[in-house]
Amino acid sequence: MNRWSQLDAMGLAVVSTGLAVITTALVVVPQRIAQRPAQRGVLALNLDPTGQLRLWNRRVRAQEVAELLADSKDQPQKGQAVLRLIPDPAVPWGVVRQAAAALETSGVPLELQLP
Repeated sequence: MNRWSQLDAMGLAVVSTGLAVITTALVVVPQRIAQRPAQRGVLALNLDPTGQLRLWNRRVRAQEVAELLADSKDQPQKGQAVLRLIPDPAVPWGVVRQAAAALETSGVPLELQLP
């Protein structure tokens, strides 16, 4: 009987370790996938209907974008940075054009990702 309780305890330990690994993977893998463009030097900026830019769900000003671009140019392993403008679905086209025009003056390639 003692042997069965040891096997039960070993089985529970294996199952709980497996569950811990799976839950950790469910948290870490989506974050790694979301961060993949940043590792390639792509700076993804979201544009809301009021014309405000967001980077990682934090509002940024145009001056902050220029500072981030300068930081990425200083790092030789990243290569050349690319700006990706992602407007929300409710953003009027005029606001998108204004933001794109403001970002094009930075001298960094600009991509427009439509929703």
